[in-house]
Amino acid sequence: MNKENFQKTILDNGVTVISENIDTVHSVSLGYWLMVGSVNETENYNGMAHMLEHMVFKRTTKRDSFDVANDIESLGGVLNAFTSKSMTCYYVRLMNEYLEAGVDVLSDITVNWQFDKEDFAKEKTVIFEEIKSVEDNPSDIIFDLHHLQLFPDHSLGRPIQGTWDSVNSYTKKDIISFYKNNYTAKNLLVTAAGRVNHAELVKLVEKYTEDMPIEGDAFEILPIVDVKEKEKEFKRDIQQTHILLGRRIFAKNDPRRHAMSLLNIILSAGLSSRFFNNIREKYGFVYSIYSMTEFYLNEGDFSIYVATDKNKIDFTRELIFKEMRDIAENSIGEKELLKAKQQFKGSAMLHLESMQSRMSRIAKMEIFEKELHTIDQLLEIINEISAEDIQKVAIYLYDEQEYVESRIIPSK
Repeated sequence: MNKENFQKTILDNGVTVISENIDTVHSVSLGYWLMVGSVNETENYNGMAHMLEHMVFKRTTKRDSFDVANDIESLGGVLNAFTSKSMTCYYVRLMNEYLEAGVDVLSDITVNWQFDKEDFAKEKTVIFEEIKSVEDNPSDIIFDLHHLQLFPDHSLGRPIQGTWDSVNSYTKKDIISFYKNNYTAKNLLVTAAGRVNHAELVKLVEKYTEDMPIEGDAFEILPIVDVKEKEKEFKRDIQQTHILLGRRIFAKNDPRRHAMSLLNIILSAGLSSRFFNNIREKYGFVYSIYSMTEFYLNEGDFSIYVATDKNKIDFTRELIFKEMRDIAENSIGEKELLKAKQQFKGSAMLHLESMQSRMSRIAKMEIFEKELHTIDQLLEIINEISAEDIQKVAIYLYDEQEYVESRIIPSK
């Protein structure tokens, strides 16, 4: 019997509802996923999706900000949200008997949001503080600076939270227009995992989203252009140098993504990874070093972050590429391959214990891969990956000419 029990329904108004019933728990995690993120913004609207995520919690036609939170928290539940480059997600975790309350509140903030000019002014100030917190942390701001290099003159390159100038320029007309155009039924995916009856969930979503507009005007995402600056350096009043090496890669639906996951584990997952042992432990030059992949709807990027002394930059970079070159040229042994697979499987199985993780996994499969597969099917794919498959991805990744380097260095 499969560990997952997926059911999917597309409502008449275009909302997609997917659930996974887990009858061994007494909670449910419910997410409302709007297919709008910073990639859907023009330069003048940069940060608008994130601003809207803040604003909808403030006021609806039925609730003020206290009631929005209290109607979930008074039931022992948790309410939160996040914005990414590709989407905005609102979610609740609560006892399964309160499913209707979760659907009610999430539908209310996404369907019945009401603009208020005082909320608008106050939330701009809150976001200015959020921008400051990112700018004050070099290990955060380097990712924003890097994406501007990697995706120049494109919405993928702009910061999710927006900039001082863009946020300050928003008008009432701007945000209401953005809301009406993007918070629509065909743009909404509802996912749930836990003790949930799919038929009941469908009826509730249908009831509470019946007034949602079906669709807005289409937004054309511009083509990606060539990188303009391969290296860029920024000065800050700090002591360490922060480096981000990155390149564009394939999208999430590419079959190579699974071999890429194993390669990423080999490079930087845990204290026994290559980067940790052969760079941090062997030389002691760095405190933090890791690699990661990010996927968007039609693009992806691979990056390596490291913080080190400014006099160790060149040698540390050489060590990073040495590890990648070694896998590209010499492949990996069976022992290292087996270990990476075990780490992947262990992580995947541990995530299944969280209803929040299961709910998010359903959404990301539907959004990025357009198919739902069980964990058993995924593990079967992982079992079939060979050392040669990982080497092919390493050869693809190991092209120093493709990498963009961003550095934040001490100003003194």
